Amino acid sequence: MRTTVLIVAAGSGSRLKAGVPKALAPLADGRTLLEHCLESVAAAQAAGVLELNAVAVVLPADPEAAAALEQVCRAAGDRAGFTVRCVPGGAERADSVRAGLAAVRALADAEPAAGADTDAEPGAEPGADDPDTPHAVLVHDAARPFVPVAVFQAVATALGKGAAAVVPAVPVVDTIKTVTGAAPGPEWVSGTLDRAGLRAVQTPQGFDLTALEAAHRRAGSEVPAGAAALTDDAMAMEAAGHPVELVPGDPLGFKITTRLDLMLANALLAPAAAALSPQEQHP
Repeated sequence: MRTTVLIVAAGSGSRLKAGVPKALAPLADGRTLLEHCLESVAAAQAAGVLELNAVAVVLPADPEAAAALEQVCRAAGDRAGFTVRCVPGGAERADSVRAGLAAVRALADAEPAAGADTDAEPGAEPGADDPDTPHAVLVHDAARPFVPVAVFQAVATALGKGAAAVVPAVPVVDTIKTVTGAAPGPEWVSGTLDRAGLRAVQTPQGFDLTALEAAHRRAGSEVPAGAAALTDDAMAMEAAGHPVELVPGDPLGFKITTRLDLMLANALLAPAAAALSPQEQHP
């Protein structure tokens, strides 16, 4: 199944407090979060896990940050040999994903379908001979830079078997309480959830492209609170009535949101960073 990876890299990183948009935040080896994220996609392609059509990256609205990230994307695409298309993001994550999906659709329609006749008549649109050919999209957070190849493989395999929505997940290890009240006032425990039935979901989340496009159109008008309510794309598919399959995630798929997350990421990179020269660490 032909696949386009959509990387959401439009976050401001306000909770990370790195002084730059999150995707531009440097790690211990001097490379940005987005560079590491793109490297994980390239590793999955090199391993034969993804039949990769292209990569679309949604960038921050800030022109300076967007220009810097476009350079990162261009260099990564040149190294890995895949097409990268950059698009500006929106006010909310869901708005950014929708902007990215438009780019993914353009990339998918421009790519001949697997097995298509490459000697088609002059003037015929590439890939247009079979508009019903399935195309997958993997929606991935740039803030998850270390996702192993096995997670990409699990998602791609489930999509290849016919799933319309696939989400990697890990068991919840903390006890989860429901509460009443809200800051600045006191909160009170109202119940305790059974963590055996809880999962923390990660990315990349995989979808049939046509189904996800339709689900986002529906969610934009029907989900309460609109785009702000969609914290991941599986929610749009759930609201549209699609079953969402879970596959094993990995602890290395953690999301970098706070300074503590950044410390963990740098600790994981410490052995490799120590082997670099100062110039390589801070290019």
